[in-house]
Amino acid sequence: MPWKNGGGTTTELALADLPGEPGRFLWRVSIADVAQAGPFSAFAGYERLIAVVEGAGMVLTVDGTPVTVRLGAPAFRFSGDAAVECRLTGGPIRDFNLIHDRERAEGRLELPADGAAAGIAADAVALVHALEGAALVRTAGETVRVPPGWTARVEGTAAEAGPEAGGRAVVAVVRGR
Repeated sequence: MPWKNGGGTTTELALADLPGEPGRFLWRVSIADVAQAGPFSAFAGYERLIAVVEGAGMVLTVDGTPVTVRLGAPAFRFSGDAAVECRLTGGPIRDFNLIHDRERAEGRLELPADGAAAGIAADAVALVHALEGAALVRTAGETVRVPPGWTARVEGTAAEAGPEAGGRAVVAVVRGR
């Protein structure tokens, strides 16, 4: 889908609409390919989390303050209300994004280390994306293997999710307030 500001495209993995509020959503998870410097779209009333999953990284200037976001670093959190400019540090990147309504939800974006897992509460929704190798989602009763490049949605059950040995995965978790 096109970026809100028209400067590129995003692959939307999942979205939770807000019924009766056209143009608003509770949360959205997406992957963006960023090939050039430029402004980020504004998302007033939302909180944003972003992690570089391919490429060297980028410098985001958020309301005048530069922050470097690198491959493998923890997700960076910033306000969707902020003025954000992006400069790539070593060529094109791919980033993983979680945007959520800050008044109605709370969210986190994790890149569990090899052998580690992110916890998912039963009252949360999680999107588990296998970046390299498979990701594993473990509940009390079973383990599900998510193939490379695929995303699993976990909802209504407590779970843990992370990469299979030698792999990389990203886990977006959202809970309503």
